[in-house]
Amino acid sequence: MKLIKRIMPAVITIGMLLIVLLLLSILVTPKNNTEEAGFDPDLLAAYGYEAEPDEVIDVFMLGDSEARTSVSPMKMYHDVGITSYCCGINDGDLSDVKLMLRNILKTRSPKLVILECNVLFKEFDWKKMLINEASFFFPVITWHNRWKSLRADDFMKLPDNTNVQARKGYYYARVVKGAPSYLLKNYMKPDEGCERTGAINTCVLEDIALILRTKKISMLLLSTPSLSNWTMAKHNTCERLASSLNEKAKGYQTGVEYVDMNLMSDVIEIDWSKDTRDKGDHMNNRGMDKVCTWLGPWLKDHYDLDDHRTDPACRETWTGMYDEYLKWI
Repeated sequence: MKLIKRIMPAVITIGMLLIVLLLLSILVTPKNNTEEAGFDPDLLAAYGYEAEPDEVIDVFMLGDSEARTSVSPMKMYHDVGITSYCCGINDGDLSDVKLMLRNILKTRSPKLVILECNVLFKEFDWKKMLINEASFFFPVITWHNRWKSLRADDFMKLPDNTNVQARKGYYYARVVKGAPSYLLKNYMKPDEGCERTGAINTCVLEDIALILRTKKISMLLLSTPSLSNWTMAKHNTCERLASSLNEKAKGYQTGVEYVDMNLMSDVIEIDWSKDTRDKGDHMNNRGMDKVCTWLGPWLKDHYDLDDHRTDPACRETWTGMYDEYLKWI
């Protein structure tokens, strides 16, 4: 009894603190996915899926800027009927990816999640990971600055996201900045070594894979073309990681595959003088078109994805927005 009396004040205090954090989270969370409602402009594209019709999106692509500049969900929908969404975050790391995935799975049930592999080599620390873990339960951590711009609606409404985006997370660019020729000399040069990833990166990747396989969602590791970022050592590391994840997935219905587009020059003919926006780092619209021309049909056939082009739920926000998408690119 004495022990209970001693710890009870602490338990009550912690409980009240958690309740306050939950109430503040409800208050400061933007009530619509628009800048006017207080949504962070840098996250608008990545979280635009929240305004899409329920159960429409079969594929989510996660990662950093390499993900959101290499793949256009709208092009793949137009070509083969795949419904996908690109949730790449500029300068994102694996802890950001995990947070994004957990938020997606609160309301969505995709058939496939693609992880663009450049993010596997981004450094972050345990502090960043713990903050992201806490912000999943208490969004006030993410939106704490919004108290300065609260409006009457924030006290009266729950979130109702209506800002549907024609680009579906894709970050377009018509700019052409060719890569210097010296980069081509060492691009995917034979190498039996492996690029180092930190222990925390491996740990979070394994958490992501565990989340997906327990929900029976397929996982694809994908290296999109990047002259300045990609090497055979990174390729070898990704192969090793995929093999390790599949060992842990034995007995489950879904596994992990790895595809490296940097070794597919015979079928994806990237012209590094014309298909990059920034001297070999990211694809421009020309490069994206070549990537998606191969990727869309391969995904559809390999994962038996549905053709949604005749789906009534897609008429307004997908088929009906294709002309708007073309204006952007």
